Amino acid sequence: MKNKLNKIWGDFPITVKVTLWYTVFVVILISIMLTVSFTVANKMTGDLNHRELMEAVIEMTVEMVSDPNEFDEFDDGIYFVKYSSEGIEMGGMSPRGFDLTLKYKENTVRTYEKNGEKYYYFDKKIDNSRGEWVRGIVPINQLSDEVSKLLIIILILSPLLLLIIVYGGYRIVKKALNPIAKISDTASEIQKNGDFSKRIKIDEGKDEIHRMADTFNEMLNSLENSYTREKQFSSDVSHELRTPVSVILTESQYSLEYADTMEEAKDSFSVIQRQAKKMSELINQIMELSKIEKQTVIELQKINFSETMEKILEDYKNLLNEKNIKISKNIEQNIFINADKVMIERLLDNLFNNAMKFTKDKINVKLYSENENCVMEIEDNGIGIPEEDKKLIWGRFYQVNDSRNKKVNKGFGLGLSLVAKIIEQHNASIDVESQLNKGTKFIAKFIKTE
Repeated sequence: MKNKLNKIWGDFPITVKVTLWYTVFVVILISIMLTVSFTVANKMTGDLNHRELMEAVIEMTVEMVSDPNEFDEFDDGIYFVKYSSEGIEMGGMSPRGFDLTLKYKENTVRTYEKNGEKYYYFDKKIDNSRGEWVRGIVPINQLSDEVSKLLIIILILSPLLLLIIVYGGYRIVKKALNPIAKISDTASEIQKNGDFSKRIKIDEGKDEIHRMADTFNEMLNSLENSYTREKQFSSDVSHELRTPVSVILTESQYSLEYADTMEEAKDSFSVIQRQAKKMSELINQIMELSKIEKQTVIELQKINFSETMEKILEDYKNLLNEKNIKISKNIEQNIFINADKVMIERLLDNLFNNAMKFTKDKINVKLYSENENCVMEIEDNGIGIPEEDKKLIWGRFYQVNDSRNKKVNKGFGLGLSLVAKIIEQHNASIDVESQLNKGTKFIAKFIKTE
């Protein structure tokens, strides 16, 4: 039974839930207010009857001092009875059911109750008399007429007031939670259509719900960008792998059907090996880039940037000689940065490889201090990059054109994407300066450490 009730409650819209809780709270509050109102009104009426009774009796005894005949049996709802010093009734009027033989007790308002009827009575001696005294009697009204009417009006209007409050609260809650409904509708549309371009459109505001909607829109922006990148990435990978796979299949089929000698088979195997190696290099670069992109936090350590660059250049010395490429270096000593050493080495490898692929015969390398930063420059004297392509070179698989690549060194367009990611994770910056037919310079800036 409890589970069934919980399920029914869980199926209610949040606006109905909040309105129901709000209604319960209002009902409890109104009930408490009415109870307190009745109690206070009753107390106030009792105090008022006490005061009026005492004032009326005292006023009557004062008037009888100057004129003993100045005695009224009934005045303004109060009954008056005159007694002798022995407590014998001498005159006056009393309400039906009141016991006139009750003993005298001065200056105290007392209560008498009989057959469900209650009375206040007050006794006061008459000054300059022979011990005579006057008793004032008033039936107890639970509430004065004015208060009774007010409370009756409140009781009558309470249900109507409750309905107005509940309806108004429901409208307010529904309007306040309208952005949540839009968030839910937008999420449902995205789920049905797979359209990550959808956004939550709500009025401007700075409350928690508007901030949640803004955060949701930012999340959708991130998802759309990620989806677009992954979609493009899948398309690019498929495109890059299609050629070597086609070549391997073609050569394999040719070798099976037409290779009559070992030499012919070796030629086919050689082609297959080159294409397989190309595929392996592509997959390794993709995995390396994916690994770095998944690292949200990297472990930084203090490294000697100058020594790291010197070692990388030493490793490339023989290769540069083979390619007849001259290198000019100007590296300031003992420059330290906080970095992931392996990532920095990969960054330098990619920038040097890029320079070697596209230079004519010379590479300039610099590392120097600039205020709180250190600046690294790697410059080639190749054909350069067109201005419109400078912002695009950091994208995956992007290559300016085949004329910029030497066929023997043609890559996949992933190196600079890897560089950009490493720069981002080190809170560094990188820029490119290039002139067509004159060369390209990559400039990276890192924060120095002591």
